[in-house]
Amino acid sequence: MTGWRALSDAEIVVLALRLRSLHWSWWLADVQDLAAEFGWRIERIGPHSVSVDVGFGLDSGGVDGWDGQAHHIVQSVTDSASDEADSVWNAFVRMTRALTDALGAPTMRIPGEYPQVRWAGPQQTLMLRALPNVVNLELVPNEQLALDDEGEALAEAERS
Repeated sequence: MTGWRALSDAEIVVLALRLRSLHWSWWLADVQDLAAEFGWRIERIGPHSVSVDVGFGLDSGGVDGWDGQAHHIVQSVTDSASDEADSVWNAFVRMTRALTDALGAPTMRIPGEYPQVRWAGPQQTLMLRALPNVVNLELVPNEQLALDDEGEALAEAERS
């Protein structure tokens, strides 16, 4: 085994800049073009999602959507490993610092069990998210992100 891997500071910045400047149709039917542009290997095409290997193994990335329209581009930027919680957190902090240096101050920081840092653009938002065993870099159209946030707020209110 080669050990746990994470993108370097330079790699995360290059990827973030590429995603942030992405001009794409946001149609699930066009994911093959997106995968070719980023060097991803398509693993599975479903009616509402496409699963890809971005270089970190099976299901390490994907595009989700509904009714043919893509809503989220997600790419793992670390390996997934259940026994590397400290490494995941350290990678998230390090990558946040590198992206802040390159992109400027985040427009939003969301602490919590699954912390995320966001850089909003005019039409889409770049997000770095720490999950228990992986760090993801995501690109979401602003309209979709507003719906996601509203749904999360409703779910949180229901749990309270």
